[in-house]
Amino acid sequence: MEKITLSLHNVSLKKQIKDYALKRKLTVSAIVENYLQNLVKMEKQQTEPDLDLPVELDKLLDGIEVDTELKIKDYKTLRDEMYANRTA
Repeated sequence: MEKITLSLHNVSLKKQIKDYALKRKLTVSAIVENYLQNLVKMEKQQTEPDLDLPVELDKLLDGIEVDTELKIKDYKTLRDEMYANRTA
């Protein structure tokens, strides 16, 4: 484990941070590490490509009602049900 030193010049803030950590039964290091991991995670999510439908396609599908059952079943189940109703 590599050690990094954090300097805080505000004495009141230092006390508040230590009290906060104590109340939650955490170390200040754990809180800072978790916070930084979340920052990095959020940044990665922002740089990932947007996989939403293109606006034109989304507009074409607007107003089409889909049976709720179709929304909650997985693809394999829907496929199996569809082919089960077909004759060979």
